[in-house]
Amino acid sequence: MANKEIIVHSDGIFHGLPTYPCTTGTQNLTALVAGATGLSGYHMVKVLAASQRWKKIYCLSSRPPPQNFFADLGDGSRKVEHLTIDFLRQPDQIAECLRGKIERIDYAFYFSYMQPPPKGDALDLWAHADELAKINREPPFPPVKILLTSPPAPQVSLFKNFIEGLQLAELKPRRFMLQTGSKHYAFYLGPAAIPAFESDPRVTLDDNFYYAQEDALISYCKLNGSQWTVSRPTYIIGAVRDGSLNHLIGFGVYASVQAYMKQPLLFPGDYRAWDREQHQSSGLLNAYFQEWLVLSESTAGEAFNIHDGNSFTWGRLWPYLARWYGIEWHPPEKDDSKYRTIKITLPTTPRGYGPQATMRSTFSLLEWSLRPEIEQAWKEIAHRYDLVLNPFDPLYRARIFSFSDSAVIGDGAMTLSMRKVRKYGFFGTVDSYQSIFDSLREFSRLKMIMPPIMDEFVE
Repeated sequence: MANKEIIVHSDGIFHGLPTYPCTTGTQNLTALVAGATGLSGYHMVKVLAASQRWKKIYCLSSRPPPQNFFADLGDGSRKVEHLTIDFLRQPDQIAECLRGKIERIDYAFYFSYMQPPPKGDALDLWAHADELAKINREPPFPPVKILLTSPPAPQVSLFKNFIEGLQLAELKPRRFMLQTGSKHYAFYLGPAAIPAFESDPRVTLDDNFYYAQEDALISYCKLNGSQWTVSRPTYIIGAVRDGSLNHLIGFGVYASVQAYMKQPLLFPGDYRAWDREQHQSSGLLNAYFQEWLVLSESTAGEAFNIHDGNSFTWGRLWPYLARWYGIEWHPPEKDDSKYRTIKITLPTTPRGYGPQATMRSTFSLLEWSLRPEIEQAWKEIAHRYDLVLNPFDPLYRARIFSFSDSAVIGDGAMTLSMRKVRKYGFFGTVDSYQSIFDSLREFSRLKMIMPPIMDEFVE
């Protein structure tokens, strides 16, 4: 391979970010961001809006943007236009919403996502694979009814409706970027091969809608002469007003209430969960990466893992989190008799061999949230700090706290290889712990949690 010089730069806490040549191919660009008000989509909009490369950014979401949407974009908001479009509508209706409002698209970024409301424990969030798949892509797909406990979801596909709507509106992007995630490797079903490589075979133990989305994307791009790329982050760090599917919200609420009640930060999992090595993916770094992804010719027709570039454990975060809120912390419970165990029972594991996964905990954040004194404490906190979030609302409680539980309870490592993305030339990185601290500060600015007592991150 020939030698190649790559110039990188830093932007705040983000380092090793790419630079771009000033050519006609990287100027006056037009982007479409689907799912623009969510956790990933809004960070994508922020990165694009801050760059002179992008002349126009069309933002699509099913609901109007929150109050801070444009204000937080600064001067870049002048080139941003939002369209409220529900992708549960038929493709011809979506096309009608696009016609006359969008003349052309150079690059499309897709982040739209719907999560069926969870109803139970830490496992429950990902336990309804068939229902999740039916919402997020178009059936038919051979269902494996292993964990399905909810009634069938509407036979509709967000993704296919959207790409068919684009087709009917005669909008053809040069490159289409689809964000999926580490669920591609089925870590939630038990031990998978680690670190996960992009070339790992698909896991067919349940109905993983990411596979169907990728197949639909490839077919769409072949039909339209567009290029495609896929990005696979893991648990995403970031703060947005519109997006409750965010594991940090549950931890922020937990730390806020424990601090208000002057109680220590307890850890719900065991020592294997405390020490298990995994990765986090900061939303802003993902967005820097995804911009680079679509602007790099060599990445066309490829899927890439992405994360912050460093290892992460809950055992490292817990003392930080307690310090940020001025309270004590306790490690996992030593007495094995105080644990209850959930075991995933499937024909095999995602990697095809070895023991099944177990999830041991002494409590869950969802259970903690059901205690009357906890909800009362939050009401007092919300009144004192003029907060806009009610995480105990029946519409949000299970979604918020089950997602946090799913992140922190479990015994399996969840690591993604970055060898491919480094080989292709992306070297961006960020300290996950500092990124989490900054996100908690941002949540407090957005009036969603009580502010940490510290103004700056200290290692």
